[in-house]
Amino acid sequence: MAESQQKDEHEEQLLQLQRMESKLVAASVNYPGVITRRREHQLRYAICLAQLDRFQPGAARRGGRTQNPEVEVRTPRLTRWRAKILRELRDPILDPKSGDVRLANAARILGPLLPEVEKARSEILEKYANDFSAVALDQELGKKTLVTIAGGGGGAGYVYLGAWAALQDAGFVPGYVIGSSMGALLGLFRALRVDGDFDAYVKLAKSMRARSDEIFRFVSLRTRYGMPGIARLYLHAAIGLAFQRDDSADMLLPDLEIPYEAVVAGIRRGALGESPEEYSRSHHLPVDKRPGPLQLRAQIGAQLVRLAAFVNPRVVKEIVIGGDDLTRDFNVIDAAGFSAAIPGILHYDVARDDPHIDAILSELMRREEVSALVDGGVANNVPARTAWQQVQRGKIGTRNCYFLAMDCFYPQYGLGHVWLQPVTRLVSYQVALNARYAHRRHEMYPTLSPVNLLPNYSELDNAVQWGRSQMEMHIPYIKKFLERVRWA
Repeated sequence: MAESQQKDEHEEQLLQLQRMESKLVAASVNYPGVITRRREHQLRYAICLAQLDRFQPGAARRGGRTQNPEVEVRTPRLTRWRAKILRELRDPILDPKSGDVRLANAARILGPLLPEVEKARSEILEKYANDFSAVALDQELGKKTLVTIAGGGGGAGYVYLGAWAALQDAGFVPGYVIGSSMGALLGLFRALRVDGDFDAYVKLAKSMRARSDEIFRFVSLRTRYGMPGIARLYLHAAIGLAFQRDDSADMLLPDLEIPYEAVVAGIRRGALGESPEEYSRSHHLPVDKRPGPLQLRAQIGAQLVRLAAFVNPRVVKEIVIGGDDLTRDFNVIDAAGFSAAIPGILHYDVARDDPHIDAILSELMRREEVSALVDGGVANNVPARTAWQQVQRGKIGTRNCYFLAMDCFYPQYGLGHVWLQPVTRLVSYQVALNARYAHRRHEMYPTLSPVNLLPNYSELDNAVQWGRSQMEMHIPYIKKFLERVRWA
């Protein structure tokens, strides 16, 4: 069997096991008391054992990577247990429509299999006695880490601030944050501190409306790494002070307290049939003064129609800033800025003298064979698959995570959304391919209009409250997922 086929089959097995646990957890919340708490923990431990592949001892307890070497776990009994649980428990858990039947089925079938779980666990501990302890193994299998994935969507994304605040109030701090476009920008604030100051973040967002001329400028800007647009996004002017180190230097990705990555889209060389500069001229994008309201609306409308051409894997490729050694020390604001640069509408670029970021970007564009970096949403708007794969590659050491994806750019019928239906529907197909990698993809509703990038005070307060109330409804499920599961 080809290596790529083996990898795909293994990924599919892990995703099926993840879905089985999701169904069990939801049923446990909705139908408490159908099975004992001990049997519930045994079921979840057994499923997580079947998912065991590679991990960094101690990472689950610490909530992030440690100095311990990673261990690849391979034993005959583990392989047999993975095959058996998929063969004997998958359909009884996934097929029933009623959660109480699902729980009863799983508990009944697991009972006679418990000795096999114990034998598989003992074989692992014996083989890897010099690599990790029973405590470290049980921590990896019994303690989940929260991963939040924030999708793009312009002003609709402000609900994420309320959602993250609700999670923090409930005691849930992400161990890893990844986002596209507006999700990358707001995710940067969530990653800044473990104990996020959401009141301060909202205050900063409110202050940006009065400084719109500093943030969105209608001036010619040399195209170096970005794609020309109607306006130029000066993100350092907007949030730069919030992302400075104690020595006043700009923060780099390792300076954030929570691991963070931003998805950007790279325009494949030759995919547009013209260079970024030629595209700018042919679409009359260079402007040196703010257009009138009607003219600006017409220009944005025309570019939104053209935006559909970029939501195409033949035109763009996904690039994860922070996802490899080359981009590990990327400037945090530049990461979010490129991810939020809507092709033809918002131009983000490096306008300052910064040899460090210039060297990274030059090599990145050479390596990836792209001509410009733009909004990550056109490549992967809700990057759940990317988050899942990054965790499997060892981003945070543990592989036992709860993946919560937040989506604010799905097709909606409100006045601020309906005219964007052609673009949102196109993006929704792309999002659907990612959905199975998340334990939950939460469609945020209501939201502000995606084009409301700098809402007024009351609009922003409403958006934050909407996000908070929506996430609060899901807290019982997250709490159940993140509770410590014990084998004995």
